[in-house]
Amino acid sequence: MLPPEYRESLEKARGDEGGCAFWLTAFYGRLVAYLPAQWEQISEQLARVPVFSVKLSHFKSKVLGLAQYLSPDAQGRIRIPQPLMREVGIEKDVMLVGMGDKFEIWDQRRFDELQVDDISGELEKTGLQISL
Repeated sequence: MLPPEYRESLEKARGDEGGCAFWLTAFYGRLVAYLPAQWEQISEQLARVPVFSVKLSHFKSKVLGLAQYLSPDAQGRIRIPQPLMREVGIEKDVMLVGMGDKFEIWDQRRFDELQVDDISGELEKTGLQISL
């Protein structure tokens, strides 16, 4: 079930197009949801990437091949297709994580197991100065 604030944000972002449909695909152990315009840009960019390695070919096959266009029902529920659930190991409980202009869906256990290390040095290298 998508929380009402997610549905409202999706509807607002869609603007004149209306609705709150989105593209969902798998990246590195989690599902990532994109607005249609964002997904169009991503898929176009990936399509232009030349396949010069097996790893890159497999990445493109998974990301583009597993992508699904989904729309919540009237109660805000979405049915995540089995191939996507298998790919990211969703078993029972999920965690929705807002990421600004997109959101992620994680298997709750996998999300809970994420280790957050001190990345202040890495942030500094990017020029970001965030006080957490």
